[in-house]
Amino acid sequence: MAETSGSPYYFSVRHDMIGLVQEGANRILEVGSAGGLTGKELKAAGVSEVAGIEIVDDVARSARQYYDALYIGDVETMDLPYEDGHFDCILYGDVLEHLRDPWSVLRKHNRLLRTGGSIVVSIPNIRHYRIIKKLAFKGRWEYCDDGIMDRTHLRFFTLRSVREMVADAGYEVDRIVKRPSGAGWLKGFNTLCGNRLIELLVRQYILSARKTREVA
Repeated sequence: MAETSGSPYYFSVRHDMIGLVQEGANRILEVGSAGGLTGKELKAAGVSEVAGIEIVDDVARSARQYYDALYIGDVETMDLPYEDGHFDCILYGDVLEHLRDPWSVLRKHNRLLRTGGSIVVSIPNIRHYRIIKKLAFKGRWEYCDDGIMDRTHLRFFTLRSVREMVADAGYEVDRIVKRPSGAGWLKGFNTLCGNRLIELLVRQYILSARKTREVA
């Protein structure tokens, strides 16, 4: 998001992602660790090892105290000093849409995760009806300071394309949390339609996916 380093955006606990962490995960890598409060929460919950990656220097330095190891820099060019299969879980909290090549990052990190381990991904949904409405009826594709059309987003995903991206990296989606946002009447209409319009109402997906194979 287009936020300053002192913004509350960097200093919140991602309980929504922690809730999808595989039971028994004891070594966790958090990509986009921000101010470290999610890492702090994981350690308080008894996770024995939490490592983090953060690109914003001053935010990362304030978070260092909460991690066993914290790496500052660009995850796309970073090589981490861990053996294959070291981690039980890797978190990507609203990170992949900011990368030039998130497909390659997921594939590169595959080796760091044990077989049967999982990734947890939080990602905005470009198929949201407000985005479609502006594009289809007003010809507007406009960036803003936050949200789905955050001006720092480089890549855009639907649920289908997220599934394809994680599958390509050797993972199989097992849980999906849908966070809808929209007018009350439209939510009601979706209910009457048997939830068939839900993908047009979802603002953000949070999903977990298990590693099922190694990738080259």
